[in-house]
Amino acid sequence: MSSDTQIKIYIFLERLWLVACALGVLLAVYFLITKDNDSALFFLGFFVLSALLYLMRKRQRVRYQTFLKQKDEPYEPGKK
Repeated sequence: MSSDTQIKIYIFLERLWLVACALGVLLAVYFLITKDNDSALFFLGFFVLSALLYLMRKRQRVRYQTFLKQKDEPYEPGKK
């Protein structure tokens, strides 16, 4: 699999979890307004979980992009 395809997959999954975060917040607020506290608590937990997964995917993509950038640069002795 090419590196461009992998970056596109990382970006897609990152955005998918971001949409899940937004959906979790909206539904938690909706259920708080309708006084359904159990459902609001469930979607609050869903929001926290999806936010953590979003941050993990973003960190993974950034690390992969820096790895690719370092791999493409020519080696110079005495330089990190």
